[in-house]
Amino acid sequence: MATSYKILYIDDEIDNLKVFKIAFQNEFSVTIESSPLKGIELIRNEEYEILIVDQRMPEMTGVEVLENAMQLQRDSVRILLTGYSDMQATINAVNKGKIFYYLSKPWKKEEVKGILLKAIDHYELTKKNKELIAKLSQSVNELQVFLYRASHDLKAPITTQLGLLNLLREEISGESKIYVTKIEEVISRLEKTIDKIRELSDIGYEFVSKNYTSDIVSVIEKILEKWHSKLAAANIQLKLNLQQSSNFIFESNLLEMVIDELVENSLNFSNKSLSEKWIEISTEFGQDANALLLTVKDNGVGIEVDLINEVTDPFFRGTTLSTGNGLGLYIVKKVCELVNGNIAISSDGKNGTTVSITIPNFKKS
Repeated sequence: MATSYKILYIDDEIDNLKVFKIAFQNEFSVTIESSPLKGIELIRNEEYEILIVDQRMPEMTGVEVLENAMQLQRDSVRILLTGYSDMQATINAVNKGKIFYYLSKPWKKEEVKGILLKAIDHYELTKKNKELIAKLSQSVNELQVFLYRASHDLKAPITTQLGLLNLLREEISGESKIYVTKIEEVISRLEKTIDKIRELSDIGYEFVSKNYTSDIVSVIEKILEKWHSKLAAANIQLKLNLQQSSNFIFESNLLEMVIDELVENSLNFSNKSLSEKWIEISTEFGQDANALLLTVKDNGVGIEVDLINEVTDPFFRGTTLSTGNGLGLYIVKKVCELVNGNIAISSDGKNGTTVSITIPNFKKS
């Protein structure tokens, strides 16, 4: 076995330290220390793959030493050395996640060696998992940056195409204009999908500026202004019941994203057979403004009960009536996950849909 793996053994009984060092110094790089406080200083200044600490010591208990060690070296494998009378301390340490294993006194060399080998396997596995997570995180971030840049690069030619089609419409007549309109519809759908991809790339990334505010009403009114003409054309009435609190701080770009998606969703799935169509938006706060409850309710066609748990999946379409790209509610869900919020959707499949969003206060205590 390679001696590169470092073990720190802390025990106030000098004889125990000497015996351990003699038993394992040819197989591991062993450091021994009789003082728990000096042991913590060693941990503070040097990395150890394995920490072995005796429970009963005069300055502090082994559990207390390992509590400190967990803050200083989270990846170290922690082993507690106990007598049978210290079993409750061992149970407490296991339950709180402070130790990987415990050794009972008196210990036997082969038993300890087996545990140390398991500890090394555990350390190596944890290390590899962290490396894989780091690589995955980097890949995801690179993908998000690519989507962000690609969506912006694609937006310009699409805008140009729509402008050229407008000019072409002025130059042609008759049934040819129908084809121009159809082409416009297809390009507009592509433009919408690119906009959604851009929003997804925006969520939670450092290259996107953050704007914090407490003015919920202004944020909601800004988004509703964007949809004013389409809501009017669809004869959809807006009902607003908005509260705001100066004690509640939120990220306005994210809230704009949520409101935008939910209003568009309600518009797309309005019930055209009804003479009175409406969308109701309300806000209220939890105790001490610790959270915002945003509710968007409509009397549209609703969502089938069996599909409610699926509508937040990316690109999912629950009905042939859908003309969208299936990303709207997925984006709302991702925003909620980013801010440790929640999304709840309810519908009976006939009489509209209610989407409730809970957003915690961004204000630092």
